[in-house]
Amino acid sequence: MKRWVENYQKDGIEGLKQKDTHHQYPVELKEEVTQKYLAGYTSYDQLAKEYQIPNIAVISRWVALYTSGKSLDTTRRKVIMKDGRKTTQLERIEIAQWIIAHQMDYTTAIQKFNVSQGQVYSWVKKFKQGGQEALEDRRGKAKEDHGQLSEKEKLILENKRLKAQLENMATEKAVILKIQELERRNAHKK
Repeated sequence: MKRWVENYQKDGIEGLKQKDTHHQYPVELKEEVTQKYLAGYTSYDQLAKEYQIPNIAVISRWVALYTSGKSLDTTRRKVIMKDGRKTTQLERIEIAQWIIAHQMDYTTAIQKFNVSQGQVYSWVKKFKQGGQEALEDRRGKAKEDHGQLSEKEKLILENKRLKAQLENMATEKAVILKIQELERRNAHKK
């Protein structure tokens, strides 16, 4: 409400109209605003007024990105369009397991394995519903591997799946321990 009043006082009725365009800010400006905020010189509101940023949530998002170590280059998701490529059943299983182990990070998987977005979504869905057998290529003639995995390939896949699961559990444990530590600190302060 406060922001609306300020916008009205500054620009009249025009200040209250919703903007249809998405404004992109240069990285240098984002860094400057973020540095000023983190230095403690000013608040989100004051920075928004000074740099004519319509919403303090924009600045808040920049600060969150900066403090988490991510790039301020762009806050928009990059659209990745890749052409699909032929894959073996072993590759499809490995990719599906990797995505599941990495909190459904499709964008990184598409870049890492050089496959299309549609393929990846399809493989993960099939893998979740029907397991490894669901990723067998049943179109036309069977591929060279005839859709069957050797015992060694199955063990390798199982090993990768278990390693990813273990890594995920270790991360969860570290987060839980950190939360407990923070709760203990807060309890002592009260």
